[in-house]
Amino acid sequence: MDDILIERMSWHDVRDAMASGKHTVILPIAAMEQHGPHMAIGTDTFLGYETSIRLAKALGDALVAPAISIGYSVGHMPMPGTVTISEETLIIVLREVAESLVHHGFTDVVMVVSHGGNFAAVRAVVPELRKAHPDVRFHARMDFESHMGDRQSLYDELGVGAVRMGVHAAQGETSMMLACHPDLVDMDRAVEGFTGDASIRWKAKVPPPMNEMSPTGILGDARGSTAEIGERVLQFEVERWVDAIRSGEIAK
Repeated sequence: MDDILIERMSWHDVRDAMASGKHTVILPIAAMEQHGPHMAIGTDTFLGYETSIRLAKALGDALVAPAISIGYSVGHMPMPGTVTISEETLIIVLREVAESLVHHGFTDVVMVVSHGGNFAAVRAVVPELRKAHPDVRFHARMDFESHMGDRQSLYDELGVGAVRMGVHAAQGETSMMLACHPDLVDMDRAVEGFTGDASIRWKAKVPPPMNEMSPTGILGDARGSTAEIGERVLQFEVERWVDAIRSGEIAK
């Protein structure tokens, strides 16, 4: 793993990796926020790293940058442990981190967003970066809907429902954590959360307080989560990313 994660490499290692052809860098854009009574605060960061590491291995010519581990999580602040920065601050951080990576000569910057609250900042900064660096490809999904994609065929394959899989701390994320960090999941505490339309959370400029929408902090239902489901969802995510990067469809 230490030949993929920049934070575990020396600067000579990074230099040599780039000289050998690793010109793509994957930037996890994550969060530190509550994930129900059963999962760690750092879930989005852990899953961001996991997806990015798997993606780098699948691409074969990529490194993984240190994650931006604190995002725009204001809606989760009623739950202790959540840490947030403003959207304006996140935009500045995104811009300056991306500029650092471009400075070193990466030609492709892949922004892997693992927290829905960060998409507005990504939408704001990516056009600026593309204008400032026309020779660099910035691969980014700009909204939560494109991040999720069409998962119905996957859910049919797995025999699961979209409502229970949910969008936050539910069967989907819980299963992925069971696949890669089972020590950070307590399935004895896994419960049902809000199972209605949660789209207001990513469509509103300021999402409603999570405790008013879901006292458990879950959007979906965490029960029935398994590592097998999680492994397949992670595989699905990486395959979508590889296709998108190689086709250039999200670098425009």
